[in-house]
Parts: sequence; C-alpha cells; structure tokens
Amino acid sequence: MTTATPKLTMLRRSAAMAAAFAAMTVATTSFAAPVSSDAPSIAVRYDDLNLGTTAGVNALYHRIRNAASQVCPRPYTHDVKAFDDSRRCQASAIAEAVHSVNSSQLAALHAARISHG
Repeated sequence: MTTATPKLTMLRRSAAMAAAFAAMTVATTSFAAPVSSDAPSIAVRYDDLNLGTTAGVNALYHRIRNAASQVCPRPYTHDVKAFDDSRRCQASAIAEAVHSVNSSQLAALHAARISHG
C-alpha cells in the first residue's frame, strides 16, 4: 500500500495556504504585490477605484474574493476536509488582503460579510 496520494494532497493543501497568504498581500499602492516569486499570485489592481465610495469598496472586495478563489480553488473531490481547507485558505487570503489595504470602509465591509456568512 502506498501513501503517495495522501502526501501529495496534504502538500497541495499546504501549498495553497502558503500561496494564499503570499498572493493576497496587498501593498498600500494601487495593486497587489506578490510576496514570493515561488508562490502563485494574482495582482489585485484598484488604482481605478475610489475607495472613498461604497461602489469602489464593493468593487475591490469583489476583486479580492475572486483572486482568493483563483489562488485557493475548490478541489474537485468529495473530500469534506479538502473543501474546508480551501474555504479556510480563501478566508485567510481575503482577510490578509483586506488588512493590507488599510481601508476602514473595506474592513467594515469585510466584517459585515463574514458576520453574515
């Protein structure tokens, strides 16, 4: 009996968590900056948005959530733990990106979204 598949799955989960943190770190400039060139990353631009408006904040939050779903995609399996790991990866990536932007409006939107599920 071989354990290569479980080890590979665990490695992928660990890599996804690390990639989420690296990919979603948003610089205080107008786009996301990758922390590590080894980890998958997605630039989240927001220089075209006015974060002083509800529409701008909503648009940025939508972009961050989309980027997190690309960096931490849901696995194509019925494994509940894999789905939970992906959900935690995305939640962590979103929270880190929101924190990095340092916008009270974005933080308030994020808090409202996580409190309502």
